[in-house]
Amino acid sequence: MPDVNWYGEIAETWAPGEDGARARLDSFLSSAIEHYEDGRNRPDRNYVSRLSPHMRFGEISPNQAWYAVLGDRSVDQIASGPDRFLSELGWREFSYNLLYHEPSITSRNLQRKFDRFPWRSDDAALTRWQRGETGMPIVDAAMRELWRTGYMHNRPRMIVASFLVKNLMLHWHNGAAWFWDTLLDADLANNSASWQWVAGCGADAAPYFRIFNPVLQGKKFDPEGIYVRRYVPELAQLPNKHIHSPWEAPPEVLHAAGVSLGDNYPQPIVSLKSSRQRALAAFKSLSPAR
Repeated sequence: MPDVNWYGEIAETWAPGEDGARARLDSFLSSAIEHYEDGRNRPDRNYVSRLSPHMRFGEISPNQAWYAVLGDRSVDQIASGPDRFLSELGWREFSYNLLYHEPSITSRNLQRKFDRFPWRSDDAALTRWQRGETGMPIVDAAMRELWRTGYMHNRPRMIVASFLVKNLMLHWHNGAAWFWDTLLDADLANNSASWQWVAGCGADAAPYFRIFNPVLQGKKFDPEGIYVRRYVPELAQLPNKHIHSPWEAPPEVLHAAGVSLGDNYPQPIVSLKSSRQRALAAFKSLSPAR
């Protein structure tokens, strides 16, 4: 993994302290919150709050953020962007409530049937995921953003988590441990609950058949490849059509973009189709015999 000037990268992402938290909140309220409904899914745009590290370290409270958003309005008087942000604050508190009543969620599946799930053990695949070398551009962009900045956008968090536990079929413990080590906003309640949600074994979990396709997710939420080009510069010259699936690009397109698959950018670590089928079969095996 390339050397990173963490001080410089993280300083651009987060200004620690109460003053930094207040400045971040003010900036979000003045320029981004009205776009939050869609912006929370667009890593190519700067429409998220980035308040989570400040909340994690107690530099600002959820209550402060809640009432700053509401102002003198009631919840039913606010627009969809602010309303969605308040909903996300609610989910954050739900995770804390869950941890209080079920402290074992940090290590045990909330839905015990997942104790029988046939997780794979593959250290090489885990390392490639951690390093952003999976051959799936939006996954790699997100994992490199995390490594460089200590932050990852909301939508990519779900994409990389789904890819780890469903396409690679590696235990969610691996993902939770890596996020705990690398995220500035690493939070015991939210980290544990969110990974269990994606894996399908938590409270109000994503259904087992919801497997994010990183190519389709990239095309939908990073349509011009801005996010991918920022963190995976070796693909920067690819046209938008192929930025999220370089293995489908004609040889002449790859050559013109300076991309050599298997050399300066990896081939896909798995087939999306076959790995999806493998995950669905594994999840189906948890169903009780009839």
